Amino acid sequence: MKEKNIFKVSIPIFIELVFLTLYGTVDTIMLSRYSDTAAGSVGVANQLFMLFAILINVIALGIGAVASQYVGANQIQKAKDTIKTGLYASIMIGVVLFLLLFIFRTSILQIVGIDEALYDDAYIYLRWVSVSIIFLAIRVVLSTGFRVFSKSGLVTKIMIVGNVINIGLNAILIYGYFGLPSLGSEGAGLGTLIARFIVITIFIYLSYNVLEMRVFKIAFDTKALKKMMRVGLPGALENFTWNVTQVIVLMFINQISVTAVVTRTYVYTILSYVFIYSLSLSAANGIISGYYIGEKKPDHAYKQTFHTLKIALIGTWLLVLVVNVFSRQIIGLFSQDETIISLGQSVLWIAFIIETGRTLNLLFLASLRAAGDTMIPLLMAVIIMFGIHVPLSYLFGIHLGFGLFGIMIAASMDELFRGIANALRYISKRWMKQSLIHD
Repeated sequence: MKEKNIFKVSIPIFIELVFLTLYGTVDTIMLSRYSDTAAGSVGVANQLFMLFAILINVIALGIGAVASQYVGANQIQKAKDTIKTGLYASIMIGVVLFLLLFIFRTSILQIVGIDEALYDDAYIYLRWVSVSIIFLAIRVVLSTGFRVFSKSGLVTKIMIVGNVINIGLNAILIYGYFGLPSLGSEGAGLGTLIARFIVITIFIYLSYNVLEMRVFKIAFDTKALKKMMRVGLPGALENFTWNVTQVIVLMFINQISVTAVVTRTYVYTILSYVFIYSLSLSAANGIISGYYIGEKKPDHAYKQTFHTLKIALIGTWLLVLVVNVFSRQIIGLFSQDETIISLGQSVLWIAFIIETGRTLNLLFLASLRAAGDTMIPLLMAVIIMFGIHVPLSYLFGIHLGFGLFGIMIAASMDELFRGIANALRYISKRWMKQSLIHD
């Protein structure tokens, strides 16, 4: 029930995140064969989608911290009640986000200043994927519940099935196989929507039969919800702030060129696979830390985090090195445009700084959240993102004319400073005085 080996916990999470990320990657790669413009428009649309979808983490972040502490304290039923409460709260949030994104997508695209060449495809794609935000809300909560109960392997299998379905539907709907019309970006959005629906259907079935959790038997624990909000709200606000800065930066990039927008889409798609390596280790470490905190062994959690840090940094550096050595071939999977390939190669080297800072940031932030220490990290993140990332992006990218290279330098400074700030907070050990289930 309480698996504490970092590799056994993180590897299924890593595989799950790889297949989750493949949803967007498959859309991008398949549409790049259709046209670079369609692929770039989906990249912009997904950035906006994630700005809304990240708010679902208000509940999911809280579930991971609170439920893992209950499992650590052997209060299994309270852990299940926490997950069920989080599920219903997350569905309500998902419905609200769907309505906002669906109704105001025209205004949102206009606000970010999307190029006219990208507008139509982005608008159509958002129409379909906005509906899937409700399915995403259900999946995020239930997959978190499976992780807490050391059932990450099942989540991996479900995500594999979902991706196979997504690839098949995309091929049929984007290119128009079996006599169907070629729908392009609309086909990508529709295929993703159907695949996500099938995935949550499987999740609900397994919640009944594996976790023995009756998800349709309504249980709403307000005390548990308050604890989840204590962790989740600051965490989601931080993620929301990060996505707001990304949208602002996207506005700057739209002033540079369509080539810069498309190249950034491909570069961030590639780096997402480096990112999920450190993210999976961070998520696993957060669960294990929650177990130790629930057992009232915070010193064990502290040692575990620094053990995980070594593994995370070494792996991240190796992955970034491989990406840069084979950058031409990897970018070539997305585009044959020499301008895009050359620009992508030049900015990928900055990933050494970006991913080092991001690894520090993710790992220490997840560990702080596992203890319920969230407000100070939120404050530091907001100050750094709006005080460093946004102004430096404009200064380097637009004012000084460094273009996408300047934008990436600003992003590296943001990640590195936030990573150091969270590391110093964790080393102070103030989080050891906090607990979510013994308040």
